[in-house]
Amino acid sequence: FFKRFFFREPVISNRISFGACCIDDIFFKLVGADTSFHYGHSCLVPIIKCLVPISYIFLEIYFDQSFLVEILKKNFGKAESSLNFLSTIQFISCFKKIENELIFYFKKIKIPQNKPLSPGETLGCTSPSLWNSKNIVYIGDGRFHLESCMIESPNSRFFQYNPFSHLLFVTEFSIKEFLEERKFILLKSIINQKNFCFITGALGRQGDANIFKKIKEIFKIKKFKFFSIFSTEISIDKLDILGFKKIDIFIQIACPRLSYDWGKIFNFPLLTSFEVSVLFGFTVLNNTRYSMDYFSNSGGFWTTYIKPKKKFFF
Repeated sequence: FFKRFFFREPVISNRISFGACCIDDIFFKLVGADTSFHYGHSCLVPIIKCLVPISYIFLEIYFDQSFLVEILKKNFGKAESSLNFLSTIQFISCFKKIENELIFYFKKIKIPQNKPLSPGETLGCTSPSLWNSKNIVYIGDGRFHLESCMIESPNSRFFQYNPFSHLLFVTEFSIKEFLEERKFILLKSIINQKNFCFITGALGRQGDANIFKKIKEIFKIKKFKFFSIFSTEISIDKLDILGFKKIDIFIQIACPRLSYDWGKIFNFPLLTSFEVSVLFGFTVLNNTRYSMDYFSNSGGFWTTYIKPKKKFFF
């Protein structure tokens, strides 16, 4: 197709894109590509901000929604129930049909949105805030994206529907254990505020330059010692080598879930941009939830799209 109509030689990259944040326009610019096709994910990074023209190829997964509709009618009372629906981007096209079939049966049907994400979409680092929502139904397999919403809205009740097995599960997340673990790591960081290392993710657009600039400004004002590196991978061995007798705290500007899911196995505190804001008193840590708004338009200064309105003062 390309040779026939565009007289160009197509190149298929063997670099894996794990998510929408991993769009690799920087790499394709370096290798001299004219355009890039990104398959399977949502348009999280605006194409006007990419270094080469990007064409998103969206992937929609269809399934027989009648199983889900009947399961929900059977297991939830008609009069008192309201339902919220979430999923990954691949399944959100089914929401309209599900809503039309259930809207006259249940008290309220809601498809929440945390812009710039699509209605009903949730990411591993960004989810709609559904504080005290009684019933949240997540459509999809696996727990990675679902846990993001469970961390953001821990007082809600979550159900997971697997469209491949046609099974509905009650799902739980130990927010108390999660918060205790992160608070302990923050406490260690407060005690050892000496030498810092910034790790900016080089896996696509995970590492955000806007966040890096904001945090770097804080460190310059505070006159803390730090140095920064770019890395496609954050591993135990890499941190042990970098931190040996030199670094007390690592701050990663990549994927927040690296810290949240794997933080306790590292030998050094590995903080996110949100936790940096807590460490320096810009954000008060909530005792019942953690902000999952990394790519939100309405997040704090630790998020990707928010620019500080004024200089930081201490």
